[in-house]
Amino acid sequence: MDDAPVEEPDKMEVDVQEEEEEVDPLDAFMSELAESAPPKKMVGAKFSRTKQQQPEALFGDEHDVGMTAVGDGDADDFLAIANKAKKKKDIPAVNHQKVEYEAFRKKFYTEPSDLAQMSDEEAASLRLELDGIKVRGVDVPKPVQKWSQCGLGVQTLDVIDKLGYEKTTSIQAQAIPAIMSGRDVIGVAKTGSGKTIAFLIPMFRHIKDQRPLDNMEGPVGLIMTPTRELATQIHKDCKPFLKALNLRAVCAYGGAPIKDQIADLKRGAEIVVCTPGRMIDLLAANAGRVTNLRRVTYVVLDEADRMFDMGFEPQVMKIMGNIRPDRQTVLFSATFPRNMEALARKTLTKPIEIVVGGKSVVAPEITQIVEVRNDDQKFVRLLELLGNLYSSDENEDARSLIFVDRQEAADTLLRELMRKGYPCMSIHGGKDQIDRDSTIEDFKAGIFPVLIATSVAARGLDVKQLKLVVNYDAPNHLEDYVHRAGRTGRAGNTGTAVTFLTEDQERYSVDIAKALKQSGQKVPEPVQKLVDAFLEKVKAGKEKASASGFGGKGLERLDQERDAARMRERRTYKTGEEGEDDEEKEEKNEQAEERFNKAISSVQSAAATTSASLPGVPKGIDLDGKITVHKTEKDPNSTSKNPLDKVGSAVADIHARLSRAGVMRSGVPIDNRGPDAGAFHATLEINDFPQKARWAVTNRTNVAKILEATGTSITTKGSFYATGKEPGPGENPKLYILVEGETELAVTNAMRELMRLLKEGTIAAADSDARAPVGGRYNVV
Repeated sequence: MDDAPVEEPDKMEVDVQEEEEEVDPLDAFMSELAESAPPKKMVGAKFSRTKQQQPEALFGDEHDVGMTAVGDGDADDFLAIANKAKKKKDIPAVNHQKVEYEAFRKKFYTEPSDLAQMSDEEAASLRLELDGIKVRGVDVPKPVQKWSQCGLGVQTLDVIDKLGYEKTTSIQAQAIPAIMSGRDVIGVAKTGSGKTIAFLIPMFRHIKDQRPLDNMEGPVGLIMTPTRELATQIHKDCKPFLKALNLRAVCAYGGAPIKDQIADLKRGAEIVVCTPGRMIDLLAANAGRVTNLRRVTYVVLDEADRMFDMGFEPQVMKIMGNIRPDRQTVLFSATFPRNMEALARKTLTKPIEIVVGGKSVVAPEITQIVEVRNDDQKFVRLLELLGNLYSSDENEDARSLIFVDRQEAADTLLRELMRKGYPCMSIHGGKDQIDRDSTIEDFKAGIFPVLIATSVAARGLDVKQLKLVVNYDAPNHLEDYVHRAGRTGRAGNTGTAVTFLTEDQERYSVDIAKALKQSGQKVPEPVQKLVDAFLEKVKAGKEKASASGFGGKGLERLDQERDAARMRERRTYKTGEEGEDDEEKEEKNEQAEERFNKAISSVQSAAATTSASLPGVPKGIDLDGKITVHKTEKDPNSTSKNPLDKVGSAVADIHARLSRAGVMRSGVPIDNRGPDAGAFHATLEINDFPQKARWAVTNRTNVAKILEATGTSITTKGSFYATGKEPGPGENPKLYILVEGETELAVTNAMRELMRLLKEGTIAAADSDARAPVGGRYNVV
């Protein structure tokens, strides 16, 4: 500022002629440019002021001109900045008309003379013999009867011979000639019928016909699956052929280090087996320089019903939109609900539909047993089933798979079986991918004979020695039941699937009875009674018929996450959109109450144990008693600035606190205004409970589950005081939990779940104390 020239025309004493002579030509030229240049505008700000009201930068410099003004911008600008900062990985859409793709050949199949001479009636009779194959489409090739009719190379036939595949299965007999004819195919067949080989063998022929990959070129064949386990299973099935055909394959799925998968892709691979989410990550990595889809001409969607579940559809369609339109697409699954077919046809061109053995059917080699039992009878019956299986010498190497519906149930059942002497392991979505992979490998190798799993393992798990599948918790729809039961009785082997139903699971009995009828097995009388009772309720309007398929799982979760993110943005940036109509609020509250009721239905059905009889529960606290939820008083500072109003509110607050039962205590009074203070709150003192019980309600995993189920805010407050010690005046109150929520129901449900955890923790602490040795084994005399 000191160096700036001060212009005062009335006191100018400089010789003008002399100044003009001293002006440098370059300075004169630059000043002319400055005069002719238009004034610069502020970027990104939206001002509603007049020209005279524009603010001036008193201490600015020339570099500040292009900076974004945020002080007076709209709230949308804030949201745009926030969204830009947290922008997710995405892949840009491809304009296929502007891309020159290489020509490629789809049709490799030439009909053998013995099949060409076969009449349509003979072909229909052959399809009937091959498990009743049904085909739909134009110019469907006739099914082959042996591998030599498929037109395969010598190397491929040698590998097939070494693997011991003597003849084609039903789905292979019809699907291989259809795919090798260059047609898009929808294949629906029972589990364990050889669907994987049916799409792999044509893919190898398809890839070998094209030129080798150049440096930094993407794959030719792309196989997408819904689960990590299925991806690794398909990749394993590829390996015998890869060495013989000099091809490379990469298995890409979430949960494994992405850097290893990037390194494999950069080395080049003709085949990629992947899950949709990880494939999008790889396509977006390094600005798209890791891999691309320009060379992809053969696409497989395995387990297509789950791939087009509403949670997967956007990812699948995004990837499919980046692949050339004239690709060959193949869809395979054990089930294919009617409502999914319209979605599948978006990605296929004039497809041939092949159905083997009827849709959603359990293989006839599997003996299905359905029993109606109480929860307390299930475990005893499970021990009986396992005992009968392993008592025989011929089943010494047999495997058993037990399905439950929740991660906690898997871990609990694992502990109970281990106590009874059965070596077993559990697998569910809460475990790391490395643990899941090693557990499956150990199970296949026979290191332990019993595996407890959620439905995450229900697809693609192929174990030859698997003799028994037990649905400890009943599957909630037909397709899930078919896939669970289909883990046994694979490749012509026999197996048994036992399902436990409880009296309150009438809804699930309908689909299970349907599966029994479709596979030609008799429906037990107790199960039929449950079916009839449920159908009567449906007719009376008390119940709603359950829909088939996996629909609705993914979309509801995505909507909840989106709504939660939007609400966080509104609170942070104060967009002014908080004012909603009363009708919308009521509708949201009703939906929230429905979700809360579903989330804690399992808690309400748990066996009640009186907390008064439990050792370790502090006196005066009843974990089974009525839960008191208080309405949160508004902060008077936020509503009025009048001193008299503040004093009146403070007095009312003191009276309210003094009149509240259980709050009269030494130390600082309990604070009911947490970081996410809602309309209702409740407190639960945990200071005097055993350490195990306190840990159960404060560890991050348990709290996160309650937050997700109820939508409340849970905060641990106060300080821990040893037994017999009380907080003094001015000190923090005893350790307690503050639960806050928008509805009274949400807070009540969260409190009930916390009390359940406290009770279980107290019981566990009492058990461990009882088991602890009183003294050493020896006495010193």
